[in-house]
Amino acid sequence: MIRFQNKNEFVWLNINEEEDSVSTLLIPELLVADFNLKKEKYNKNVSLYLRSLLRRFRSFTYTGILPEPVKIKTQFQDENLNLKKVSFRPRNSDWIELGELALLFGKSRCWVFVFLLKLDLLGLWDILVKAGLGKLVPTIPKVGLKVFWNLEKVNNHFTRGYYVRV
Repeated sequence: MIRFQNKNEFVWLNINEEEDSVSTLLIPELLVADFNLKKEKYNKNVSLYLRSLLRRFRSFTYTGILPEPVKIKTQFQDENLNLKKVSFRPRNSDWIELGELALLFGKSRCWVFVFLLKLDLLGLWDILVKAGLGKLVPTIPKVGLKVFWNLEKVNNHFTRGYYVRV
């Protein structure tokens, strides 16, 4: 078998810093008031709140406890939710991690963020801590998530997967 490979690697000295570029998340109107209350705990800084959500719920996201992809194409949020735009400047590393999770589970970044927000609103973090599962997946900077896709057109086969490197 002949194998061609193309890999683009980006090394940024400022990968954990906020950038000047603005990113946008779409949040259902029904959750906006609760989101704003949660955001207050982080001095109204959405970037810090996103980082906290990613860190606290790694035990869910990195162990595959998110709804399975139901189709090959990206799943977006349901229609008629009256989505509200939230613009902010996330850290590069957090935006990449949110994108990896979205790619892995076949969801949009907004879908994954809202899922994490709902887990937070349900108080799941407190339950995990009380059960001793808060550190199921390490939250140290050396944790790596690798997402892969594999398409074999000849065999009509598609694989989406990941592995966690600690």
